[in-house]
Amino acid sequence: MRGITFGAFDAFHVGHLNLLRRAKEKCDWLIVCVSSDDYIRKVKETEPLFKYQDRHDIVSAIKYVDIVDRQSLHHGKKEAIKDWKPDMIFVGDDWTPETFTGEGLGVPVTYLNYTKGISTTLIKEKYATECRCGK
Repeated sequence: MRGITFGAFDAFHVGHLNLLRRAKEKCDWLIVCVSSDDYIRKVKETEPLFKYQDRHDIVSAIKYVDIVDRQSLHHGKKEAIKDWKPDMIFVGDDWTPETFTGEGLGVPVTYLNYTKGISTTLIKEKYATECRCGK
């Protein structure tokens, strides 16, 4: 069974690791599509902390990950699903059936437990606050 997940994986943290571990527990092959820098800028409307290649290399080194692909403005979820033919899509349960159904992708969505208290947004906010205090 093949599973696929998508993400920026910027400022890689234990929540990312938990998502990948939980996903791998449910499939034989885990494909992870790491968002390109341009994708993050356009879709998330933020600047990535780390360049795509660094994020790709980090995700590639995780033992739960079998294949790493790029999610870009021109190669999104539909294209990745067509290429890899996964049996399921994994997302954190910070998404819900109301916010992400996978509609039109033709693959069932599995919502995995989200690690509370950690996110890239929280890391960025803490870093920004600490940087301002040190000036």
